[in-house]
Amino acid sequence: MRSIALPQSERKDLIRAMKRETKPSGRLRMHIVLLLADGYSPPEIAAVLYCSRTTVYAVGQRFCQAGARTFADQQRRGPRPKLDEAAQQQIETLLEEGKPWVYGGLRSRWSCQLLALQLLAERGVAVSRQTVGRALHRWGFRWRRPRPVPPPPDPRQKRRRLLQILKILRELVRAGFFFQDETRLDLNPRVGFAWMRRGQQQHLPTPGTNRKLWVSGALNWLNGRFHWVVGPQKNSELFVKLLAELRRIYRCYRQLHLVVDNDGSHISGQVHQYLEESEGRIELHPLPARSPQTNPVELIWWGLHEAITRNHGCKDLEQLLAWAERYLEEKQPFALHLGKDYQKLGRSPPKRTRVHLS
Repeated sequence: MRSIALPQSERKDLIRAMKRETKPSGRLRMHIVLLLADGYSPPEIAAVLYCSRTTVYAVGQRFCQAGARTFADQQRRGPRPKLDEAAQQQIETLLEEGKPWVYGGLRSRWSCQLLALQLLAERGVAVSRQTVGRALHRWGFRWRRPRPVPPPPDPRQKRRRLLQILKILRELVRAGFFFQDETRLDLNPRVGFAWMRRGQQQHLPTPGTNRKLWVSGALNWLNGRFHWVVGPQKNSELFVKLLAELRRIYRCYRQLHLVVDNDGSHISGQVHQYLEESEGRIELHPLPARSPQTNPVELIWWGLHEAITRNHGCKDLEQLLAWAERYLEEKQPFALHLGKDYQKLGRSPPKRTRVHLS
């Protein structure tokens, strides 16, 4: 084997490339060439790098003949793989764009067996389902559950409803404006992240049988005060109870405007009957469908669950409710703002003013 001599600049470049190389085989070849250039013998290199002397001789001889191409993996010997690039592209297309029933299969999702049968029908390639599974992992695919997503909301309806809300906010004189929403308090705690020692997972006691309460709240946009009522179920009775509470507190307002979501408990016959009995004092304004980010109350619920309901460890609902109500009282008044969806309308939301009620 001829001796290897590397100029100082090439040696520095090779050291830098070896540190960045991700394949162990490539790093080993670069290391061998560097040690050969430094004057070490093949037996010494084999003892230091825990490889055979045959490998050292082969790498050195190949470097003298091919140069930097030595560090790249050579094409493996043996038969040509059945799942080549064309088969890979076809499988990726089937998984990302097609459904089995389009090709005559009575399945709603692709399995390794169905993919193997499809390859046999279209390309005449006979492979097992195990071969397809190994290839999918090699190509970066994983067997996971999809995330359900609702259909996108109608952009024209969303813009129309948000503009209506902004218009009402600007025209408030002797009226109250509220954002309303509900959340659930579960005795079975929501699981959240917590600091714990490595290798030791903390135990979170659960009640066994879950009990729950519903909280319906309304945020006063004028002064940031948040009002809520509690009930065993999320239904029209809970919503009417909140409306009655708002009418009792804000008797000084001629009219109350509530921005609500599209839940069925807000449009039931019981609610319509209560609105008629209020003689037009209460008016409901629906939010765009499937747009919870347009309701500032969602941020209040998020903070409540992060601070109180995750990993709470309460023995009963009374203790959990007491903690939740204490949190809501201490956070008053809430300094919230309308979200980015309102800013995208090209009209800035009106600034909130402080109103002190006697």
